[in-house]
Amino acid sequence: MIISVVESLGYKPQVGDEGDIRIRYQMKNIFFMVGQEDEQYVAVLFPWFSDVHEGEEALALVTCNKMNREMRLVKMCIDQEMKGVSASCEFCYTDMDSLKSNVEHSLDILGIVRSIYLAVRSEFTDC
Repeated sequence: MIISVVESLGYKPQVGDEGDIRIRYQMKNIFFMVGQEDEQYVAVLFPWFSDVHEGEEALALVTCNKMNREMRLVKMCIDQEMKGVSASCEFCYTDMDSLKSNVEHSLDILGIVRSIYLAVRSEFTDC
């Protein structure tokens, strides 16, 4: 179902070996992970969109924490090695219209999340 929705939005999804679905959106690799067959759940992922340089781990954590508090639908996280920042949008849907609307909204958010991340991060470095 997610593949047909993504195609209806004009994208050409590619299915990976593990069942993940990838598209190119605004020159970004965006991944879709779907729930089990009976679960109407989707996670839209924008992995490792920003590096975390040595000594900036706390800054990255504070930035992600602020964004998680202030933004709806998006989740910010840092990988276990504290080297990269990723974002995801997760949602449940009820029907095709709901799925399509949530996919569009998620892509809009993930399309600008890097710019927002950098702006929020600069709030803490400009003090």
